[in-house]
Amino acid sequence: MFDKLIEVLIRFGTDLLPVVIIEEWNGAVRLRFGIFNKILKPGIHFKIPLVDSIIECPVITQSINLPSQTLTTLDDESVVLKSIIRYRVIDVRNYLLGVMHATDVLIDTKDFTVYKDGYPVTEGHILFVPKEENWKSMTQCFEAAYKWGYDWVERGYCDAFNIGQNVGESAGQTVNYPHVHLIPRRKGDMEDPSGGVRHVIPEKGNYKKGTYVETTND
Repeated sequence: MFDKLIEVLIRFGTDLLPVVIIEEWNGAVRLRFGIFNKILKPGIHFKIPLVDSIIECPVITQSINLPSQTLTTLDDESVVLKSIIRYRVIDVRNYLLGVMHATDVLIDTKDFTVYKDGYPVTEGHILFVPKEENWKSMTQCFEAAYKWGYDWVERGYCDAFNIGQNVGESAGQTVNYPHVHLIPRRKGDMEDPSGGVRHVIPEKGNYKKGTYVETTND
């Protein structure tokens, strides 16, 4: 809670500054009273505090590793397909203002969309959101999340990962649409990670500590 307050204060203080610096690898647009005003190139730019808002995005070439997929050929042979997408934003205005959540979308397929989590638990926390609310689509999301996570570990991006879904208010669901969380984990990101997803109820998270007792009904 305190961290969020500090974040809000820093953001408010930044909004009051009359200048903004766009880094060399970014492009940006300036909105004035919420309406497009100008495309900003790298460098120092003036803005009117509380009137102008700046939205940035990378304009250098970026790479996205797609989860590997196993395909079966006509000869009944299994082939593992690994793909990588490289892209670069050319039209900053259209990218930022013409595409819904452009800076949050990582991959959009015919079955699901992968988003950056708006409040990441760790660096790289992402969401797999199905295009349809059915078991088949959710299965595809879980399968893609597993492949993505193992690819992360293989490439050294993280040491491990958690995959999960909140179903129902009592389980912590706050967004009324099914989605799958993929959370990269790294050594040292918490003092003792033993118990993993059991930490949804903190006092019972690490069953190796304390007086956790499992009860049964006779």
